[in-house]
Amino acid sequence: MLVDARFTTHDRDEAQELVQRVYPGSAFRECVAPFTYKQRVVGDSDAVSVARFEVSSRSELAVRFDGVVGIGMASGSEYRATSNDDPLDTTKPFLLRPGIARSWSSDHHLMVVNLDVGALARHVGADAQGARLVTASSGPLTDAAASYWCHVARHAASVFSTSALSGYALIRKATTDLVLASAVDAFGMTVEQVGSPSCDAALPTAVRRAAQFIEDNAAAPIGIVEIAEAARMSVRGIQLAFRRALDTTPTEYLRRARLRHAREHLATSTPAETTVTEVARTWGFTNLSRFSSAYRQAYDESPRQTLER
Repeated sequence: MLVDARFTTHDRDEAQELVQRVYPGSAFRECVAPFTYKQRVVGDSDAVSVARFEVSSRSELAVRFDGVVGIGMASGSEYRATSNDDPLDTTKPFLLRPGIARSWSSDHHLMVVNLDVGALARHVGADAQGARLVTASSGPLTDAAASYWCHVARHAASVFSTSALSGYALIRKATTDLVLASAVDAFGMTVEQVGSPSCDAALPTAVRRAAQFIEDNAAAPIGIVEIAEAARMSVRGIQLAFRRALDTTPTEYLRRARLRHAREHLATSTPAETTVTEVARTWGFTNLSRFSSAYRQAYDESPRQTLER
């Protein structure tokens, strides 16, 4: 659905209602008077939209990104943010993953390009149903990627906010495709199907249930017994079901999920914050040599290379 909405208010409750039109479930946690809030949203809410926010006073805001990933660019006297409790470097474009983003700001301007995860999935040729976003980093992969993304984001904002341009379907489509492709490249995004590389509605219910349990609890001390219980099957039954449906075992599926999470952990950390050993142990890999070997085989680089990049 095409949108072009602009609002200004001095009332905190009204400002909160305006934010919730873009991100349902969001809320101001703190707000200091006098207060001026400005918001403009343009684009296609079903694919790509650009939201601009201005806040004149000190405030704290919690925003829920549900089925949407945001790419923000901030300017002003002060702006700090986290995405799912991970601190973000807001001096450059930053990624707001699906989940909860929190910000602490004072007299700032913020532009967020909102990308529907389903639209991202369709763009890369995946099934939008059950799509899960995987990113290599919370920031652009390189300085050149950051510069290019800024150019693309401003171009999209200009196209969507200019009625003489946004009225042309082909121009809107070309701009939307450019934004999606640029986001994928600049931030190293991929889209996976929840449950497996080929998970779809044709999978047996028990396998989908078990796969979802693994995805939701990869950081927990779970094993085949817990997976079988979640699937409401016997251990032998879920093993046979995984072998028939996915040509793998529940234990191997869990190992791959943890390896993927370990890669995300490494990609969003620095050597000053953690070590390869610590990340490996966090995700259940006690043998560092085997972890490194499996990691290199899966991603064609060592864990240390990912951490130091």
